[in-house]
Amino acid sequence: MYYEQTRYLTQLKGQFTSIAVKNVSALKRTYSIRIYELLMQFKKTGDRLVDINDFRTILNLEDKYKEFRTLNDAIIKPCIKELNEKSDLVVTVDTVKKGRTVVSLHFQFKEDKQIKLAI
Repeated sequence: MYYEQTRYLTQLKGQFTSIAVKNVSALKRTYSIRIYELLMQFKKTGDRLVDINDFRTILNLEDKYKEFRTLNDAIIKPCIKELNEKSDLVVTVDTVKKGRTVVSLHFQFKEDKQIKLAI
């Protein structure tokens, strides 16, 4: 049984994103950490396009912030600000619209090697 569990766990290796605790330990918002994880899945490209409904599902916000404006003001902007100030990433986000409706979020990010000090 031990052998089967070990084999299973070693096969899972490629399906997860590893992140250094030091890179998220300063983050206070749970959603900031989740967005960080979401972005790090694409760290090789530094580019992530996420459908707005998928984004809500990933953050477990399906029943909250129905209007994009409130989602943006309450979650997206504060989390991006926190990531830029306290993590090893520099993140920008743009909206993709169909007509006047936001349908996707386009995240662009890169690693920031400089040490960020709390003031």
